[in-house]
Amino acid sequence: MKPKYLLLVFLLFFSSYGATKKFWGRRYHASTVAGDWIYIDGGDVAYGGDPPLGNASFDRENITYGLDLSKDWTNSTLEMIQTERPSDAPALNIEALWYNNNKSTIYCFGGARSYATPALNDLKSPPDSIWGFRLNGEGSGVWYQVLGPVSTPFPSDIRRVTGGTSASDGSSAYYIGGWSSYETSPDLQSFRWPIHGLLIFDFGTLTMTNSSDDSYLASQSFRPTIYGPAYTTGGAMINIPTYGDNGILLVLPDSGHNPNVGFNNITFYDKKTKKWYSQAASGDIPQIRSEFCAVGIEGDEKPYFEIFIHGGVVNNVLGPKTANSDQVYILSLPSFRWFRAGYTSVHPRGGHTCHATKSGQMIMIGGLDPTYADVFLENYDYDKAPSDPWPQGIGVFDMTALKFKDSYQAKAGPYETPNIIKKYHSANSNKYPPSWTSTAVQEIFELKSNNTSNTTNSTSNSTAQPSALSSSNLTSRSRLGHGVVAGIVIGCIAVLVLGAVGAYFTVKHRSRSTKFIHSTNELGPYEPPLGELPTVRRGHELLDSYQDRTELPSGSRSFPIEIGTSGPAIGELSAEGYRSRV
Repeated sequence: MKPKYLLLVFLLFFSSYGATKKFWGRRYHASTVAGDWIYIDGGDVAYGGDPPLGNASFDRENITYGLDLSKDWTNSTLEMIQTERPSDAPALNIEALWYNNNKSTIYCFGGARSYATPALNDLKSPPDSIWGFRLNGEGSGVWYQVLGPVSTPFPSDIRRVTGGTSASDGSSAYYIGGWSSYETSPDLQSFRWPIHGLLIFDFGTLTMTNSSDDSYLASQSFRPTIYGPAYTTGGAMINIPTYGDNGILLVLPDSGHNPNVGFNNITFYDKKTKKWYSQAASGDIPQIRSEFCAVGIEGDEKPYFEIFIHGGVVNNVLGPKTANSDQVYILSLPSFRWFRAGYTSVHPRGGHTCHATKSGQMIMIGGLDPTYADVFLENYDYDKAPSDPWPQGIGVFDMTALKFKDSYQAKAGPYETPNIIKKYHSANSNKYPPSWTSTAVQEIFELKSNNTSNTTNSTSNSTAQPSALSSSNLTSRSRLGHGVVAGIVIGCIAVLVLGAVGAYFTVKHRSRSTKFIHSTNELGPYEPPLGELPTVRRGHELLDSYQDRTELPSGSRSFPIEIGTSGPAIGELSAEGYRSRV
């Protein structure tokens, strides 16, 4: 056969092969919002076509993705920026990502080694460490070690942990629950030992400590049962600055390993008193579930705050599933009342992550259809499950209209509290629960809520509006004595006289000021001194042309790519096998 025909056959073969290599699904990943970007890291990804995948196509993901929130897109046309992790910083499953805005850095903590290909089950887990991803503002950045063997030592009394839940507030990150084992740390031999205490990572000092007794939370939510050890494999933690002097951390526990927990009793941590509290909830309370996702967002009226949860593996623990896993429930605070969004369920999903945008759109990422799971997504029937119906595994939910859509609008209007919640509050004058669990809980929510319009009485609310003054305050301020009125009139006249004098001298002096500004322009444009680098670069320029060799490791590359298009993805790993977690 002639060479040109061989080339034609070669191209036809690989084009037909590429047509079958479409995005199948994503699992066990982590994600976070940083400015106008969502970053996705770790976990496993699969490419393949229908019929179902089977057990042979999940690859360990070693790419960090940047998803742009400043532009409009659909989930079928979305292009994400890719950054390859360096070889000494492998991505893991079920990590925690925390954004430090002051340093434009994402910190990565925790995670367990993957059982996807290339297989790690015969290798030791990487050393305990915390890594940083220094952002360039364009969806990419550079990975470097923050705590670990080649930097500041990782604390000896803390192990890498996975399967818990975490949140950050801009100055610190918090992590609770989860487990450690030989899957997380190289020198451990045990299988999933529960971790107790609240881990706190300080963004300023870059130190991690176990700073809280979690006995209250453990006794309420994570206590051992005959169904499994006292750890969670999911759940959600929401940082809420609206209540308490320093804000609270609200925890929605995962019920996968404990049938005694649910959503009828809400647990939270007061960051000022460093104590755990709980409050009974009411309304349309969700069924217990595992591996759901949750986001929090301030209501359009103070002091309201709404928490959205979606999906999860809905079951009665070691029994059959009892409800569809495509449901959105909303917990409205401070009333502690649950509401259910009334839409037709067509997107069952668990093990996914989600994030709320300023425009009131919830971005959902990855996950699997729990219809094909047993109790946990670890026991998944890949032989029967279809590929992800969402292109690239990305979904968009309108948090005001309470409906799914396949497009994201960067300039959409600000979030507004859904009508089902507004109707309830308009019909019920009391915005609080019928009764409080304790006086301490009442003070956290009522006192801070009543002071949201007064910046002098609220340490964490800097957005008070003068129009929020009560009518009693306005009345007392209108009753001014005659002496006070006379003083005000005299003061106003003095201000007018001084203003006229100042205006005269300003006009007279303007010509000399103009000449001075003109003379400075004659010096020419500003040039940075020797050694000063420009602050704005493209992603490839930062990673390929410039590195801070004193602290940033090499080996990172970034390039835009559309996930899920026909043809194998650049940098895609081979698929050789998968072993379910147990």
